[in-house]
Amino acid sequence: MSVLQLEDVGFTYPGAPAPALRHCSLRADGGAVTWLTGALGAGTSTALLVASGLAPRHTGGERTGAVLTLGLDPATPSSATALGGRVALVLPSPATQLSGIAETVAQEVAFAPANLGWARGRIHEGVAGALAALDISHLANRDPGTLSGGEMQRVVIAAMLVLQPELWLLDEPTSALDAAGRAILHRLMRSEAARGAAVVIASEDADGLAGVADRLVVFEEGRPVLDGRPDVLLRGDEVWKAGAGSTTIAELSRAADEAEPRPVTVEEGVARWTR
Repeated sequence: MSVLQLEDVGFTYPGAPAPALRHCSLRADGGAVTWLTGALGAGTSTALLVASGLAPRHTGGERTGAVLTLGLDPATPSSATALGGRVALVLPSPATQLSGIAETVAQEVAFAPANLGWARGRIHEGVAGALAALDISHLANRDPGTLSGGEMQRVVIAAMLVLQPELWLLDEPTSALDAAGRAILHRLMRSEAARGAAVVIASEDADGLAGVADRLVVFEEGRPVLDGRPDVLLRGDEVWKAGAGSTTIAELSRAADEAEPRPVTVEEGVARWTR
């Protein structure tokens, strides 16, 4: 069974003139990085909110269709407890995800495990490992509220990583990160997929994710319209027509009217044009 299943899902925000999701069907399996992209308003962020249960439980609105997250409907009141610690949701604005009560970064990362009743030794070991994985061990004693946006985002991700979740839902997770932070996140998501977790990332960062994701799903008007290998889809014109963009090098190739197959990465472009 897939870790995440959306079947013919529709979702409309309160007062919205049109649905954000329409007949949306999507599955994500453990052991793979699934990348969702599309033009602004295509529905990728809403799909993650529905998968996590925040929509409609906290956003309000109306959902139709079936959603199973780790075999449970995340919109039901009982699922919040049952899915606790098993699903990691990372949003674009890290300040909104800090607990607001931790005095140090280490306490912030320890917050969820402590609330789940972990033993003190297990918490200490897990926090140390998560901070090291995000290369922020040196921030352990800092006040989370004094950090930069990129540092805060690493702390938020570390606070999720310590739980060893079965499902990652990440919405534009690199928006606050610098190049070093993006590289760390991409390596971490590959490592989490290798561990067996399902990783679902909604992002416009085609250059960064082209070599990270196992699968690319392109949304248009609230539902997937393309689904396949990133290296295959990004070389074609269908991604472009859907308004989802492409990698920088593929766009340059289109502009130069190069023949198929178009290069996807900078390295492929250099190899093509320096023959």
